[in-house]
Amino acid sequence: MEFKRIKAIREDNDLTQTEIARILGVNRGAYSLWELGINTIPLSYLNVFCNKFELSLDYILGITNVKNYTLVNNDIDINVLGKRLKFIRKKEKRTQENIASLLNTTHSTWSAYENCKVLIPTVFIWKFATEYKCSVDWLCGKIN
Repeated sequence: MEFKRIKAIREDNDLTQTEIARILGVNRGAYSLWELGINTIPLSYLNVFCNKFELSLDYILGITNVKNYTLVNNDIDINVLGKRLKFIRKKEKRTQENIASLLNTTHSTWSAYENCKVLIPTVFIWKFATEYKCSVDWLCGKIN
C-alpha cells in the first residue's frame, strides 16, 4: 500500500518526519517506512494521524477524495468494527472462509476480527472496504 497522502499532509503542514513521529508516539524510522510505503501503518496509528489533521481514514487510504466527515467518534470502536465486518460479509452472502481467502489469511484470523479479539490490519480493512464498496470510517464506527 502506498501512503502518498500522509507525506503530502505532513509537507502541507510544514512538519518533519520527526515531528509527525512524535505526534504518533513512534520513532522517526518507523514513520519514515510508513510514509515510503515499505511498511504499512497500523490502523490505530493511522487513526491518530487522521484525528490530528481532521481527515477521514477513507481519504488517507485513497478510497475517496472527501477529506473529512462529521464524526460521531474519534476512536476506532473495535466492537462496532467487528459487527460491521460481519454485517457486510453476511449482506454480501460470503463466508468467513471466502473473506479469509480474499485477504490471503486464515479463517481463524478473520474470525478474530469479526469477534472483536484483534484490530484488523490496515491493508485488510482497505482491501475489504474497496472490495465491498464501504467506508473504513463507517466500518470503524467513526461515522454513521
